[in-house]
Amino acid sequence: SGLIISGTVVGVSTYENSFSYELVLNDETVGIVREVETGDDALLKVQEQVEKVYGDKAHYRDEVEYNKVRVKKDKLSSEEMLTERIYDHIEIYKPAATLVVDGEQKLLLETKEQVENILESIKKPYIEKVKNNENVEIVNIDFNQDVEIVEKDVLVEDILQREEALFQVNQTNPKTYEIASGDSAWTISRSTDTSINNLEKANPGKNLEKLKPGDIINLSAKESYIDVITTVKEKTLEKISYKKEEKKDSSLYVGQTKVEQEGEDGEKEVTKSLTYVNDVLKSENVISEKVIKEAVDKIVLVGTKQRPVISRGGSYSGKAAPTYNGSTGAGIVATAKHYLGTPYRTGGSTPSGFDCSGFTSYVYRQYGISLPRTS
Repeated sequence: SGLIISGTVVGVSTYENSFSYELVLNDETVGIVREVETGDDALLKVQEQVEKVYGDKAHYRDEVEYNKVRVKKDKLSSEEMLTERIYDHIEIYKPAATLVVDGEQKLLLETKEQVENILESIKKPYIEKVKNNENVEIVNIDFNQDVEIVEKDVLVEDILQREEALFQVNQTNPKTYEIASGDSAWTISRSTDTSINNLEKANPGKNLEKLKPGDIINLSAKESYIDVITTVKEKTLEKISYKKEEKKDSSLYVGQTKVEQEGEDGEKEVTKSLTYVNDVLKSENVISEKVIKEAVDKIVLVGTKQRPVISRGGSYSGKAAPTYNGSTGAGIVATAKHYLGTPYRTGGSTPSGFDCSGFTSYVYRQYGISLPRTS
């Protein structure tokens, strides 16, 4: 019986020593080792390698489980082999800065400073545009969307380099429109709230007057997921148009005019607040106006002296009607020109509004010449 007990103990001991350990990482078997310590050492080496390559904040998900198994010796993994297999089966994470636009993740970069740099580079062209213009001052420049930077753990393979991020920002697709029957550049401009000028810029080389149903045009040069909204204060010089003043002069015949003082335009400095979204003007408000130079009114003398009356029958103050002379004709023409700009009005025969015959009879009446109403 002593021999039986001794044999049993040796057998049990041999059976126990023949067990190995299956290393399960994140629900996937990566190898079998004789000792648990071998697996732990391999996991530690992988972490050290991850930190060496990606920084000390890099890590991988390591849900580890050891299962006791019995296998042949040739199925066991060395520490070196296990380390390599673990590295090939892991996803590496590290803290990164995420650009979020209107709640949607757009870019991943390593640091918050890098994302801020990208955002500043988006604004830069709009700042440079007014930088050397002393009459324009940027009041505010921001983004038209809700933009935030969120720091979180992400897969290292999703983190972009600065050049890649800039490329993504600049390689956005333009918004397009398909021409339907009855469309024209004007109707498209109205329905899409896009100026004709912007449509032309977005479609270089395309004749917008010859659009056909089924044609595709761009509504913008590019559609970015970030729009820059810029408010500027701009000073401009604008003309103050002179006014025309008429003075009655009894030394001139009716219909005769004489310029007593030439008019001269003035000038004023106008300060405006302008708001652009990208390069498109969205609003414009006048803040103040300052007169630099007053306008000088044009003064015209208008004759009131009555001419001798010529009757329709040809009599002239009891005498024969005079023959036509150039000075009277020139006076009639000058009088007619005086009413340039008077609105047309059917049946009108006064300076508040004329029709053709009403105008003719009115002008000639000022020279004592009476014409029928329908002349």
